[in-house]
Amino acid sequence: MEKIQKINLSFGKDHLAIPGPSNIPQRVLQAMNQPSPNIYGEEIIDTTQKVMSGIKDFANTSGSVIIYISNGHGVWEATLVNLFKEGDKILLCCNGHFGHKWGKIAKKLKLKIEYLDVGFSEAIDPGKIEAILKKDRKQEIKGVLTTYTDTSSSGKNNVKEFKNAINLANHGALLIIDCIASFGCERIEMDPWGIDVLITASQKGLMTPPGLGYCIISENVKENINNYKSSNKIISPYWDWHPRLNPERFYEIFSGTPPTNLLIGQLEALKMLNEEGRENVFLRHKILSGMVWTCIEHLGSDGNALELNIKKIKERSNAVTTVFSKGFDFTKTREWISEQGGVDLGIGLGFTSLELLGGKSVFRIGHMGHLNPHMILGVLSLLEAGLTMNKIPHRSGGVTAANNFMLKMIKQ
Repeated sequence: MEKIQKINLSFGKDHLAIPGPSNIPQRVLQAMNQPSPNIYGEEIIDTTQKVMSGIKDFANTSGSVIIYISNGHGVWEATLVNLFKEGDKILLCCNGHFGHKWGKIAKKLKLKIEYLDVGFSEAIDPGKIEAILKKDRKQEIKGVLTTYTDTSSSGKNNVKEFKNAINLANHGALLIIDCIASFGCERIEMDPWGIDVLITASQKGLMTPPGLGYCIISENVKENINNYKSSNKIISPYWDWHPRLNPERFYEIFSGTPPTNLLIGQLEALKMLNEEGRENVFLRHKILSGMVWTCIEHLGSDGNALELNIKKIKERSNAVTTVFSKGFDFTKTREWISEQGGVDLGIGLGFTSLELLGGKSVFRIGHMGHLNPHMILGVLSLLEAGLTMNKIPHRSGGVTAANNFMLKMIKQ
């Protein structure tokens, strides 16, 4: 009889509880599992148009969708090079690591940046945007840029009020929102909220493998797109919006060969979102995120180690939750949860303080995309077990608290 050297319970379906890439539905995988269609044929042309239409409808806009074969960094760059030129000034509103990453790209493109940086534990106050723009009497600031959800801090900005702040300042800056982590998880109303450009990508709430990036531009931006070009501005042919918006041939939408099977997978994911219903998608994410917050608050109560990074409920993301335990290295706990439970939690990004051990005391739970209560409860159960195994102080019963929260929400 074979002797078991070491117990390992992880043999089963692995679960990604990182904040993207998210879990890919079986339907999406099956849809992609086919030979690539003819890149000049009607099938892929029809698929592309349906993907564009689906993204546009979910964003609630009459604008246009531009698709790139890229990750989020690609559409960050595409937006910057199409709207601004060297020496232009932008206001970059940061409440986490990824706002600053966007800023690094802008700096390499030789844009001037004014930062509104509130750290990692709170949301941007729209009133501060208004105040900065009122001081900009020469209207030098060409764009206000921010993340809707910063995946590192799990802070959610009240972007609904950002255009109002711009208008109250009587300013002409464009409003550009990174919705990479939040699209398909958080309510987004592009036209009603006055968003000029919205960017997102396929690998999070859109439930498709990484590789598709989207720039969604308003009718106002589309109508004035020639005004953003100037004689001293050169845009790389690949990133240029113009041929993608007005293609003479289908391949110009992608500046070459289309990403056939990614598009097929994305279309299937959009079908799933439509079947569930847009409002229910938002509600489901609200309930699942509430289960996570309730569990963490319970585990960390009575003076124990765990804390939610974002304290105000209205500023917490429905896509990801950042947690820390001051002075406790969470690395071994995260590794145990992965090795024994088949669940991967997200690492801490951008946290450098000594009390958080340079980020080792921080972890993130992704709750975005293809997810339901038993998946969330499984993650939380393993988290509680991992805390026990690694002697991190906590109050037991977090999973029960999460389950009770779900039941309360369902009964409402």
